Amino acid sequence: MKERKIYLDLIRVIACIMVVIMHSPIPATINPETVNYGPFLVCNSYLTTPCVPLFFMVSGALLLPCKEGVGAFDYLKKRLSKVLGPTFCFTILYTITWDFPTDVKDAVLKLLSVPFCAHGHGVLWFMYTLVGLYLLIPILSHWVRNASKRELELYLCIWGVTLLYPFIGLFLEIETRTHGILYYFTGYVGYFLLGHYLSKYEVSLKILVVLAILMLPLPLLDKKLGWELDFETAFWYLSITVAIMTATWFVAIKKYFGHLTKLDGFCGNFVSLTSNFGFGIYLVHIFLMRAFIWYFPFVQCISNYYLQTLVVAILTFAGSWLFSWLVAKLPFSQYIIGYSSSKK
Repeated sequence: MKERKIYLDLIRVIACIMVVIMHSPIPATINPETVNYGPFLVCNSYLTTPCVPLFFMVSGALLLPCKEGVGAFDYLKKRLSKVLGPTFCFTILYTITWDFPTDVKDAVLKLLSVPFCAHGHGVLWFMYTLVGLYLLIPILSHWVRNASKRELELYLCIWGVTLLYPFIGLFLEIETRTHGILYYFTGYVGYFLLGHYLSKYEVSLKILVVLAILMLPLPLLDKKLGWELDFETAFWYLSITVAIMTATWFVAIKKYFGHLTKLDGFCGNFVSLTSNFGFGIYLVHIFLMRAFIWYFPFVQCISNYYLQTLVVAILTFAGSWLFSWLVAKLPFSQYIIGYSSSKK
């Protein structure tokens, strides 16, 4: 049996916590006082943005390269079954509860477009992107298996240049459309390969920490210096700022926990289960939070916005974890949350 890498489980747990915290602040449409906490909301979003890249990096560390000798179709059948079921189930859930078309024609068109575009809720974009990356794994694996360290670094450096585009664009003209010279080096596949690279090779944590600290004040400098950068390109998932912070998290956890192959007791069980519940927590947390927890009277009565956000995050994480734990015991739960704890 392949030895379990505890540090990757820990990274997935931290990513789950981050994504819940990111979405926890109650918006101004529900709590008018929200408008007074702009700096807090920006910091909350920015500091938790590594959550999604960490998910991608863990997948890259675990899945690249796929086992030699395994056919592409056999591999895809095994891997895609873990994500297609949950994606379809929660697409139905969110479409019925959030975005159900009243017109029959619209409903049919939306149903037919499900394989090509996320519907029901924006949170599902991650699953569609992950499916796309899974489709690439058998192709990437042939290169990754034979690529040298320098060849991986060459790709990652070119990808890193694309992450700098918002800042380079302050001074130079850049073509970012399909005919851009580095277009085929863009996207989330970079995080897949970065996860593989950082799991295989050592990188200086001290340098990454310094760089990550330098990244922290950039959104503030953007406002103060009038750069007028678009937040979703300069400080979001596919930006150099978030990539550096994400790599810092990954390398730090690997450095301090990479030697572990087992965690005993409650902590070990919690980390292992939470890691296994990753899809379930990610997919259900928005539903629990925005359909129920935001509207709990005792939550809305909390006058301190920071405390209110913390309470929402704790309740959402606990509820999502409990949901995943219960569902995991059901038959065919792997098609709902991508994991089953029931004995075969």
